[in-house]
Amino acid sequence: MANSSDDDAELSDESMEDDKEEAINQAEIAKLDEKIANAPYNYQAHVDRIALLRTCGEFEKLGNARRSMAKVFPLTQTLWLSWLEDEQKFAETEEEHEQIEELFERAVKDYLCPEVWLEYAQYSIRYVKEKDGIEKIRSIMERALSAVGLHVVQGSHLWEAYREIENAILMTLQPAPGSICTPEQNDQINHLVERIGTLFSRQLAVPLMNMESTMTEYIDWYKSSQDGEIPTSMQRSYEKALKILEEMKPLEEALESADDDTKKLEAYQACIAFEKKSNDPARIQCIYERAIADNCLNSELWVQYLTYLVRTLKSSPIVVSVHDRSVRNCPWTSELWRMYLHALERHGAPHEKLESVLEEALAAGFSSPGDYSFLWQTWCDQARRCYCAGDDKDKDELARLLRNAFDRATSHLLNTVYTAFGETGDPDYSLWCYWARCEAQYLDNMLKARQIMDQVMQDNAEARRNWKIWLEYFQLERLHGDIEHARSVLRHAAQSSAADDGSAESACLYLIQFERENGTLDELDDAMKKVESRLSKVQKRKEKVAMQIEEKKKRWEQNGQFQKKWNKQDWNVKSEKSPNKRKINKNAADHPVPEKKARMETRKEDSFKAPSSLPIRFVKPASKTEEDLPKTKVKPPFGPPPGFKPSTEEEPFAPPTAQASTSSEPKHDDRLERTPETEARTVFVSNIGYEVESVEDKLRKIFSPCGTVSAIRLVRSNKGNFRGFAYVEFQDKLVVQKALELDRQLLEGRPLFVSPNVDKTKQPDFKVFKYETGMERHKLFVSGLSFKTSEEKVREVFSAHGLLKTVRIVTARNGKSKGLAYIEYENESDASQALIKTDQLEVDGFQIKVAISNPPARKRPSEDKRRVLGGGDRTQVAGRGRGRTQLSMVPRALQKSGSKKDDVGAGIGREDACDKDLPGEKKTQMSNKDFSSLFSRN
Repeated sequence: MANSSDDDAELSDESMEDDKEEAINQAEIAKLDEKIANAPYNYQAHVDRIALLRTCGEFEKLGNARRSMAKVFPLTQTLWLSWLEDEQKFAETEEEHEQIEELFERAVKDYLCPEVWLEYAQYSIRYVKEKDGIEKIRSIMERALSAVGLHVVQGSHLWEAYREIENAILMTLQPAPGSICTPEQNDQINHLVERIGTLFSRQLAVPLMNMESTMTEYIDWYKSSQDGEIPTSMQRSYEKALKILEEMKPLEEALESADDDTKKLEAYQACIAFEKKSNDPARIQCIYERAIADNCLNSELWVQYLTYLVRTLKSSPIVVSVHDRSVRNCPWTSELWRMYLHALERHGAPHEKLESVLEEALAAGFSSPGDYSFLWQTWCDQARRCYCAGDDKDKDELARLLRNAFDRATSHLLNTVYTAFGETGDPDYSLWCYWARCEAQYLDNMLKARQIMDQVMQDNAEARRNWKIWLEYFQLERLHGDIEHARSVLRHAAQSSAADDGSAESACLYLIQFERENGTLDELDDAMKKVESRLSKVQKRKEKVAMQIEEKKKRWEQNGQFQKKWNKQDWNVKSEKSPNKRKINKNAADHPVPEKKARMETRKEDSFKAPSSLPIRFVKPASKTEEDLPKTKVKPPFGPPPGFKPSTEEEPFAPPTAQASTSSEPKHDDRLERTPETEARTVFVSNIGYEVESVEDKLRKIFSPCGTVSAIRLVRSNKGNFRGFAYVEFQDKLVVQKALELDRQLLEGRPLFVSPNVDKTKQPDFKVFKYETGMERHKLFVSGLSFKTSEEKVREVFSAHGLLKTVRIVTARNGKSKGLAYIEYENESDASQALIKTDQLEVDGFQIKVAISNPPARKRPSEDKRRVLGGGDRTQVAGRGRGRTQLSMVPRALQKSGSKKDDVGAGIGREDACDKDLPGEKKTQMSNKDFSSLFSRN
């Protein structure tokens, strides 16, 4: 009884566990259903849902999930085989078997799948007893040989399967032991023997792996069933194929040994180039299909394959089917959609089919506005060709369709694309110009054409400055309008075209030539007068710009010479009020401070707060004595001098050099031996809060899971104060990579910056910043987030539109959010969908902005720029970007008077500060006294 109770308890526990697991799976399936409903092109969500439903045994829902995925994606060979296996288990009626046959037909169309064809061949044996069943089997096998029979590696399996089927049929025709064959049976047997021999001959004429063993098998078969020697033609075909195979073996071996996608693609390209030399379309198509099966997401390979098919087969159904597969694999590529629309048009597809393909393309989502403009141009081209080729009785309907195409295109670019990307993707308004030409040329409606062009010019100032658009408008009027409108367009173009790129000159020359050829003498004189006035303004503008550039160059050159006059010792004058100030340098008498007197003394302390260690920069006036030096704290007129080292409290945390680290650390850390071996197993940790207690213990706790920590070196100042960064040394060099993965780990709410221990003086170009700085079409940049929005909330919002790879909230050094985030998807299509659907979305009460990630490149400052910034001869650059002390120390007074472009990120000389004089006034050189007086303004 006790054992029975224990068994019942165990069964009950197992049942509870099963119920709990079932509930978890059902909840996960519900989440995946919602995710797919919001983002139907989320490939991984489809795969996960199918796997979960198969695990739970929900076969009815599983079938629906598989059909849903097959509508938007081609399925891999593995997915098809599992689907076919499940369906065959439950097939009983003839109707269910017909459905399985339809599944096989769909499966063999997605990719080149030898194993699916073999499964199809095995399944087709059930037709043997049916009427015409053998012919049906042979039809399936012939199609299999056409698709896979030329596959160098796996093609022989299909040939062998075909021969086995024929041998099985032959065995059924053999007479029973002791009986005599009828003449009809003999004819059937001889016919089958001949078919088997023909299969051998066809296979041995194709270069396939292991064809030597096939030849041996053929010789044995021939001797047992035929009389005489092997046919000479058969031997020649075999030798020719064997020679080709020997040439292909190195290519196949390179393909087999390729260990990454790039090398494999290169190997496939070599195979394609080899096959194209044979000029055999069947073999070329087979190698393309093999390459596509392994690189189904490579849009360039699809374009290459489709281009070959179009030039070879033109508009056959095979070409259309391959186009359909291409957009299902790479829906984010506008070029593939364009080629698909062209293929349908060549094949004579109805307008409804073209319309549905266009809607699918727009729903797929592209990563750039130019892709949408490109697609709409293709659509309008088709509408125009359809109008031109149509019958006269249908012209009204075709005209309506043509106008509707342009109207939909321009509205979509302005209302949808511009809203999502901030541009239409058509900077020259070529689609609008195309519409106006069609209205004038084909629809004979010049009034509508002028309305279109006028609307473009009225709504956009950039369009009015674009000479290309004006030229389009002028040519439209010359061909389909009248002289007066053409003259008006050119006059407007001459006055509005941009003056800095030669557009204004071109417009003026066109106007003069037009009046010479079409106008009266008075009209020519009037045009000459307008042109002279316009060109005079343009020339003055160019001279002014050139003068500004030249003056700026001179100022920078003078500023560079002025910087070189001073050395580090000239900046050691400190105020006596501060107890930490050093004594006046002996050389200070040669460079006394300019007179500021009472106004400097009464100036508010908080009007400009420089760091306590900021030196004073001098301008050399008339000679003075040391006693004349002011005793008050003097504010710096502009950026720090050469050789100046910023305050350590604001220093950007890059790994200091070995010498600097040794000198600034306490003595008990100096006794640790430092060798190249120890430095190689050390990581640099920065951004540690000054208020953190027991830093070593907490760092050891964080990094111990990576491996044994042998030493932790805290970097301290000369007074023993912790500087906020440290070195963590491990016993094993291999542990360093694991430690680097702890970058951004929080320590008391503040992210730790973990980077390799690299001497930047020896490797100045070493890149610590680990994120890309170019355009990444699969990654989104999100701004406008609430500072309180969590990573989980962001992930929840964006995971509904595709499979996420990473989500990163941008934080400050103190760990607080900056309201920015980067969302990385697995593919570009999901990112494009999310961009369109989440831009301007409200999250936690804030309206966010979403864009494709395209941060500016992070460049090391040049030597000249570092000198202007106050870096002198320093080669050490912050490893994690520009710190506050790398900004120019420019007073606010100068920042307001200088241009914004000059003020930010570069030290400004005194000539820059006085650059903007009043209009009409002559610029004068400011004296040292005038320049220093800028700092005493209230």
